[in-house]
Amino acid sequence: MDSIKEAADLYIMNYISKGDIAITQDIGLASTLLAKGVYVLSPRGILFEEKEIETALELRHL
Repeated sequence: MDSIKEAADLYIMNYISKGDIAITQDIGLASTLLAKGVYVLSPRGILFEEKEIETALELRHL
């Protein structure tokens, strides 16, 4: 199942463009998309921002 998830993430990363909107709960994917200039929302509607994503990534690793 992980390979299917990875394939979906790779597809999104390859075909999304700056200014697009993505909805994900995957912090790693959100971080990558933010770097591409994509607006990223959580499933609860919270906008991920560059200044907060690093903290979220660190918390994920704990």
